[in-house]
Amino acid sequence: MPGSTTPLYKPVLAIVAAILTACAHPPGSFRLVTGTPGALLIPPRVKDASVDITSIRLRHGGSKAACGASASGLRIAGRSLVVNRDLLAASAPGELDEWAAALESSGCIRPGETFALKTAVIDSLPLAPSERMRLRGYALATAGSMDLTSVNSLRVVSPVFRPGAPPGSSAIAASQPSVSNGQNGGINVDLTANPDLRGYEIAWYDVKDRDDGPGFYIAPRSAELHVAGKVDRQDAPSASLFVFEPGARWFRFFVKTRLSGNDYNIVLLSGSTASDLEARTANFQKDAPQFLQSASKTFYVVIPKEIEVNPYIRVKINGVETDVPMGSSIRQAIEQTAGRGAASNALGHLSVLKPYRVQKLPHARLSPVEWDHRTQDILNLTLEGGEQIAW
Repeated sequence: MPGSTTPLYKPVLAIVAAILTACAHPPGSFRLVTGTPGALLIPPRVKDASVDITSIRLRHGGSKAACGASASGLRIAGRSLVVNRDLLAASAPGELDEWAAALESSGCIRPGETFALKTAVIDSLPLAPSERMRLRGYALATAGSMDLTSVNSLRVVSPVFRPGAPPGSSAIAASQPSVSNGQNGGINVDLTANPDLRGYEIAWYDVKDRDDGPGFYIAPRSAELHVAGKVDRQDAPSASLFVFEPGARWFRFFVKTRLSGNDYNIVLLSGSTASDLEARTANFQKDAPQFLQSASKTFYVVIPKEIEVNPYIRVKINGVETDVPMGSSIRQAIEQTAGRGAASNALGHLSVLKPYRVQKLPHARLSPVEWDHRTQDILNLTLEGGEQIAW
């Protein structure tokens, strides 16, 4: 029928035109551009800031099952995922993870490729740095959960007791309200340390890429024992804190607040597949006590209240692997190592390399970041982990 071609072919031609525009002689670097309303980071192989739709070729998992769209409308067309900037902006926190896990479970992508697909989506279009961070899970991190990947490290602070102290000892022997009032209407509390407490240990763990396929594992890196004013540096913590099932490949960090911001539990969930992790997350969030009671103890680790665990990201600064707090800017990372004011002084010789993960490769490669050197905009760019900064 002559009149039936218009509604069928117009959207397809629009998509093809956008894809050709995105791939016409694209540069091989990230480009940070600023303007109204804010900054955009243009990934490699994307022509310019005007590109708002593209596609990602998928390596099919072999199933003939239908590949459903995401909740916000991202969809599979043939063997390609069509990525639309407006649909990404409309997606809910965690939606990209859940959808990628569903695609893997149904055989629409190969096993283990959920993280690679999520990263490829983020690196497929120009996005505001804040939007990239939201899609990576920072919105969930502020709400109490985040995925751990090979750019993360964990800083663990544990009390150290004398030999023979009762198991499960608390660093605080007693606490009671004092008579004096604290600031803002609070009540001062007097704390009495446990006499068995000798000091504390600071341990570092790294999340690393597995060598036997997609996924990650958590490995101890180093420890410092602080006792009686002395610091004893060690190759590993006194006890390994993160012990999961041997097949664990995906990890999610939770902070579960109970009565107040100072009353919380830290739990790490694992999964042998992304869909395992999503299913366990759903059960944990529905009823955490029930899940912890009924699930296998190898699926999760509950951090004792006496132990503090904080996720960091790893970057290289002048060739030295450095742990920086999540959400740090390039300015903050430089000044953490070189001192206040060092970032502005480094601008004249600054270079930044950023991981760019091509879906068909097992690991990310590093691509340079370009910016307008007449400005200091690069110093405000939020680090996502794995960057190399030098001057």
